[in-house]
Amino acid sequence: MTQPDLWQCPKCGRYFVSKNHPHSCGKYTVEDFLSGKSAEAVALFARFEALVRGCGPVLIAPAKTRVGFQVRMIFAAVNHLSERGLDAHVVLARRLENPRFRRIESLAPNSHVHHFRIQSLDDLDDEVAAWLREAYAVGEQKHLEE
Repeated sequence: MTQPDLWQCPKCGRYFVSKNHPHSCGKYTVEDFLSGKSAEAVALFARFEALVRGCGPVLIAPAKTRVGFQVRMIFAAVNHLSERGLDAHVVLARRLENPRFRRIESLAPNSHVHHFRIQSLDDLDDEVAAWLREAYAVGEQKHLEE
């Protein structure tokens, strides 16, 4: 089944699955998000981004308060970056119980947002990489084809 092209907001240039998708329209950049952050925090972001890019081609979707990673839809995001670490989430088609998740928001039967914190580069391990690969398939909307 062929999926329709993504719609691009004519004002901010972000891509969405649906036309005229509501969003905080603005010109945001990863550089703005990283501005003023410590070298350690930037290294956490860079490693997270590398793990995301290891899943396949992605669009980077910076917003006012976060940086999203998108295939068709956003499947992962860095929500906050500070001296305490990197707060992120992945969207999975299933609810995955794991003590590393700080909270899980169930938005729909096949859409569960799993929030977690990364405090060191060692925390960006094979388990996180596996979550990202699973979330990437959700970003491709493969879970809707089943």
